[in-house]
Amino acid sequence: MSETKQSVNTTSTQDKPKACCVCKPEKEERDNCLLFNGQESTSCKEFIDKYKSCMKGFGFETH
Repeated sequence: MSETKQSVNTTSTQDKPKACCVCKPEKEERDNCLLFNGQESTSCKEFIDKYKSCMKGFGFETH
């Protein structure tokens, strides 16, 4: 029975895409804004929020 649980857990983690492979356009916009404006800039909030929203859509928690 424990073998069945392991295969189910493995399958569910395999179905989830890697974080590096999703939300690439949003990540690029966020990174460019932060690069040219600095991490303390409030002008990047829009891009950061779009990226976080996209990542949450794929099941990733953002902090």
